[in-house]
Amino acid sequence: MLIGLLFIFNRYIFFFLVVLSRSSLDVAFNAIKVGSFGLGAVLNALVILIALLTLIEKPVKITVNLNSIKWAWLVFLGLSCLSLAYAPSFVASLKIFLIYVSYAAMFVLGLTLVKSEEDFGKWIKAIILSSIIPVVYGIFSLFLGGKGVRFSIQEGLRLQSTFPHPNTLAPYLVLVITICFYSYKTKNKFISSGFLKIFPIYMAILLGLVLMTKTRSAWAACYLFFGLYALLYERKLLILMILAPFFALLIPDVQDRVMDLARDNDFGANGYGRLNSYAWRKQIWANAITWMSETRYLFGYGVSSFIHYSTEFGMANAFERQKFEINAHNVYVQMFFELGLFGVISFIYLIFAHLRTLASLYSHNKLLIFTVIVLLVEFLFESYSDNMMDYLIFNWYLWFVVGLTLSYVSRLVPTSSQVIQKR
Repeated sequence: MLIGLLFIFNRYIFFFLVVLSRSSLDVAFNAIKVGSFGLGAVLNALVILIALLTLIEKPVKITVNLNSIKWAWLVFLGLSCLSLAYAPSFVASLKIFLIYVSYAAMFVLGLTLVKSEEDFGKWIKAIILSSIIPVVYGIFSLFLGGKGVRFSIQEGLRLQSTFPHPNTLAPYLVLVITICFYSYKTKNKFISSGFLKIFPIYMAILLGLVLMTKTRSAWAACYLFFGLYALLYERKLLILMILAPFFALLIPDVQDRVMDLARDNDFGANGYGRLNSYAWRKQIWANAITWMSETRYLFGYGVSSFIHYSTEFGMANAFERQKFEINAHNVYVQMFFELGLFGVISFIYLIFAHLRTLASLYSHNKLLIFTVIVLLVEFLFESYSDNMMDYLIFNWYLWFVVGLTLSYVSRLVPTSSQVIQKR
């Protein structure tokens, strides 16, 4: 009722509060969830509704051609929607489809909510501030215990903070680190000077928390961003980037996670051995594709079908199928299984369309465009070994940032009439 009243009172204040708090709400939403849908689904629906109302009231008007992006979203969402007709579980598939729609909604809101540099700054600051509760709760959990950490014999202690799993927390933290770094380097006026001074300390804390998630793909993604930045903008930092992995390997937990990839690569002589996480992923991918019927190669089995059928092809060992459902841990395999070859192509084109449009604006704000391009490249990279399309919080902030960036930088592009006047 409170959510509904606030939405009716002022949906933009409501959405601002969503951006500030969504990264901290999964624990609460999961605790009061009933059946397949809960308050999280209500929030998703309201965000989609806000985007629709905003498009009706304030159509997107920017100088950059967005046709390829529009078609990319329409094709991807269209294929996902059509797959509901043959998906094995309509309710579960509908839920995932609406989550995909909410990603598009966040992108649209990013495009429409920036009218000035101050607007852009307000939303960027809100994204940074959204990390405070996860950071504080994460530190609290590391030192005092609680549900913000999880422990297993194989992986040891891993930080998840307010997120449902360490793998969902890690890419979000990398995104916040990236945005903080951009804000610090550009000294943008929308961030107070006092706040900017503590950014190096805050980023160091965020980097420490990323290490404690023990999510290797996030480590690599974070290293990719700083490595490319050093190579293109501050080459004096290249020495530090070369040495960083060696210093990281001095940390026992980091060393264990890296060395884990060198052992347990098969089920062993007796067929009951444990697989390391990467070997387990490759086994699942091979099992899934082998199990697929050739007649499904073009359009797949429908959204959310991988997890539904996973107990039919996933092997717990060399002889027995596993008894619990799992997801693909690879977006490309997931898309091929669920939406077929057309789904894989539409997903890749979705990212490519945004990258191409962003690249066309590079000369107008080099560091910001570079930052967002690398975020999308990281997304493609992490999609190889994680369920990136299922990480709602991360995707919301990612696509919102992409929309904000396109809207903000496009306002720096002179229109044809301005070019004529200048001449």
